Amino acid sequence: MHTMLVLLSLILLLIVFLGALRSVFQVKRPFLHTFSEAGQAYIVLTALAGGLLAWGHFGNRLQIRAVEVPGFKAEIEGLQQKVTTLSEQMEVFFNSKKVEVFNRNNWNRVRTVENSKRQIALEVTLEQEPIPNSVEVFEGVLLMPEQNYQVSGKVIRFPANTDKPGNGLTIKYYPRIATARSQTQ
Repeated sequence: MHTMLVLLSLILLLIVFLGALRSVFQVKRPFLHTFSEAGQAYIVLTALAGGLLAWGHFGNRLQIRAVEVPGFKAEIEGLQQKVTTLSEQMEVFFNSKKVEVFNRNNWNRVRTVENSKRQIALEVTLEQEPIPNSVEVFEGVLLMPEQNYQVSGKVIRFPANTDKPGNGLTIKYYPRIATARSQTQ
């Protein structure tokens, strides 16, 4: 395999060399343009041949450790480690989803804070403090409008269709994870 890569790269370099010679000696060869006519193609062939020669020579020992472009430098191992860490954190986050169900058995945790002809608003104290925009409240299978949720600590206030435990309430949320920084504040 490595020998074939080296031979292929040498053939490509020979094509470039013959194109340069044709430019110097003005010899007519079929399918071989002068360097001035096909300079970019010869440059690409040279780069390809150099890459194949390096791959054939170094083989599996060649490893890319970093990519550097003006204004940006990334180390491959560091990025892989960060992606793995982020992936693990996302798994922990999604596994922390809480679902609390309120029915006839525990309806005493649900308080009616507004009961007018226009609107009914309920308030519930959750087991853990939710991340504000992660809350979903279902009355039976019907999702309550999220723009009207009011979250304050563990207490959530939301509009409802009824203040009776008939269909029950289901509240899904992601709890706020206590970090070392938030514990010190």
